[in-house]
Amino acid sequence: MKVCEKVLEYLKKNDILTAFGIPSATICPIVDAFNDFKDMEYIITKNEVSAAYSACKFAKVSGKIGLLLVSGSVGIANAMNGIAEAMDSKLPVLIIGGYVDSNLQGLGAAQEVEGERYVSNFVKYSKVVNNESDILSELQHAIYEAYTYPRGVVHIGIPLNVQKQEYTGEDFPEVPHSVPKTNYNSLIDAVSAINESKNGLLFIGGGCRGFGDKIKKLAERLNWRIIYTPSGKGIVEDNFHLNMGYYGMPGTDLSVKYVADTDIDCIVALGTRLGECSTQCFTENLKKGKLIHVDADESVFNKAYNEDVQVVSHIGDALDYFLKNVQIRNTDNSIKEHINAPAVYKGKGLLLRNVLEKLPEYVPYNTFYISDIGSLMLFVETYLKVPKGGAFECNLNYGAMGSSTGAIGISRVYPDRPIVQFVGDGGFFMNVIGELMTYKKYNLRIVCIVVNNHNLRFVDDGHKALFGRSIPGFMDEPVDISNIASAFGVKSLRLEHNSEIPNMKKFLADIDQPLLIELVVDDDEPIPTNRFKSLKNTMNRD
Repeated sequence: MKVCEKVLEYLKKNDILTAFGIPSATICPIVDAFNDFKDMEYIITKNEVSAAYSACKFAKVSGKIGLLLVSGSVGIANAMNGIAEAMDSKLPVLIIGGYVDSNLQGLGAAQEVEGERYVSNFVKYSKVVNNESDILSELQHAIYEAYTYPRGVVHIGIPLNVQKQEYTGEDFPEVPHSVPKTNYNSLIDAVSAINESKNGLLFIGGGCRGFGDKIKKLAERLNWRIIYTPSGKGIVEDNFHLNMGYYGMPGTDLSVKYVADTDIDCIVALGTRLGECSTQCFTENLKKGKLIHVDADESVFNKAYNEDVQVVSHIGDALDYFLKNVQIRNTDNSIKEHINAPAVYKGKGLLLRNVLEKLPEYVPYNTFYISDIGSLMLFVETYLKVPKGGAFECNLNYGAMGSSTGAIGISRVYPDRPIVQFVGDGGFFMNVIGELMTYKKYNLRIVCIVVNNHNLRFVDDGHKALFGRSIPGFMDEPVDISNIASAFGVKSLRLEHNSEIPNMKKFLADIDQPLLIELVVDDDEPIPTNRFKSLKNTMNRD
């Protein structure tokens, strides 16, 4: 069996059945071998960075390896932003890069760029394999490293001539998934602190994905309220009676007020690094009382906050231990206040808040939402209510525009589940426009909602807040994006007025193909953020 076939056979053995990428001469033997592995798929995007975001989101949502298969030169270079996001999120992503023939390396062959050099700063392990008999041992080691906590990105480079050679090495078994070790001594300390407290708070991050029911049980046992980070949205449904919603830049009205004004003597932070975008730019309000920090990666501790108790643990293990050992509180801390105050700004056009507050009524309860980066993300985090059975994804920490093309990866985890993608016009023209063809080609059930204000508004408002002026180039000439979608053969709907919002109901009645909704929004609707004020304060200190 040739190396190209052996690679796919071993990936299949490890239940890695989906690859994302763009074909290239340097990986053509592996791409061709997909013809002989009918239960594996190679999803071809229009840009390698979208393939990388897809592998990234696939890994994040499924917990399994996300596979990126691209050229080791121009392909990896194009994919770097998605690779960096996977690194930032500590996701198990495997990059397989095709390289020029080993006997041509250093001679100036076409597309001979050492991708290993510039990818090495973003990965846990990297190896270009020039000996065919070593390929499976290196693949096994790379998969092991990707799954070992803290998880991360790995890279295997295979020269073109090696891919075509007969494999003479050993066979290797499937790589077992590792689990983080749990420090039960620290959990004992955490339980003691929790039981001594009078009024605490659960602060949940993206590392809690899949543990929403246990978090709700813990919240009800303690009668503690919940706030969540930008990545923690959707883990516990927004209408849960103890969930105050998003907290970070700044958050829902209630979460911000509660954290600032309430006498909280214990905060349990679960599955979050407590970074800038999750903590209102490292607010002192999170230093009230004792801080218990639980995470599978000990490197997140003692950063902006010096925790009273640090717990290295799998989130599931920690929640199980808490549920068995914390004392039941017979108080009622259910939310009776408004999560957000009624809107004051009435506007002159379509308001994004109005759309987001109605949207869940028009789509199935199990819709998976993914948000891009820009001013829209703060509206989505604050005003969109994800119901029970729904899910959400956004990486506000790395914060790369165009990253919502990772919806392609989510669609391979949940092929029968509708996906709603939020993106601004800036992110749309940066990455998404070409991927409409990908959505169409694979008939993905993605509803692309484009928030069109003809402006890089988050940047524009930031410059005005910091410098009292802006740059004319932040603005663009108006473009009818719904017409662009129609040119791709994607059904589209354009909304310009609040009275048109109910039109979404009929348009979204049957999401059995890609759809696009263009929202031509009122550009003066206030962005729900304190980010510009924080940046201005920082600049004044400097």
